[in-house]
Amino acid sequence: MRMILVLSIFLAAVQAQASPTDDAWFQKTTQALYDAVAPGDAKVWDQALADDCIYTSEDGDVQTKAELLKAFGPLPKGFSGGIKLRDLTVRYAGDAAVVHYWNDEWEDVFGQHLKTTYVSTDTWRRTAGGWKMFATQTTVVPRDLDPVAVDPKDYAPLIGEYKLSPETKSSYLVFLKDGQLFGGRDQKSATRLIPLSPRVYFQAGSIHTMIFVAGGDGAITEVREIHKYNELAYRRLPGAAH
Repeated sequence: MRMILVLSIFLAAVQAQASPTDDAWFQKTTQALYDAVAPGDAKVWDQALADDCIYTSEDGDVQTKAELLKAFGPLPKGFSGGIKLRDLTVRYAGDAAVVHYWNDEWEDVFGQHLKTTYVSTDTWRRTAGGWKMFATQTTVVPRDLDPVAVDPKDYAPLIGEYKLSPETKSSYLVFLKDGQLFGGRDQKSATRLIPLSPRVYFQAGSIHTMIFVAGGDGAITEVREIHKYNELAYRRLPGAAH
């Protein structure tokens, strides 16, 4: 009974922090931070970040507040862009707040238009000077890459069955379906292999890039799966075609 009472008091204290005013402040302040990225306005970030803030970028770079502010600057000539926040939520725990949201970024690079979506989590704490961010981390949201035109006749040499080892039961099957190349453990679960070049393909619905490798005679001998900066080689079984 006492445990329930303590928990009820704790939850009431947490909920008391979750005011609509604070929610609106986090929405406005976080958007202002990203609006300052393109012009390189470091002052906005300087005001929001705690001195001991840890910043982790989408590329895995970890920086202190001083390192982050030092790297600030406007986009170079020929570049333009912006970031729009959406679906921001705030969770409170006493004098701490966890802010979670998605960022839709657009960027023009010498006439080439790029679109990227990120998901971010910021941790704030309430200080005598107001809310200060003391940790933030951003991750890129994967998407299927755009295809590059490839002659369909280049698909035929890739078709076959590949295995990590002769001892494994599972295989990686490469086959044609409706004139397009597919790959997967079986034909039911396989997804499209999106061409990036005649021998490099992106596995639809994943973060995998598949690279087909030829031997000295020009015949395909294996497919290498590039996944999270690691590489797995699947050897092609002789005479196996699908």
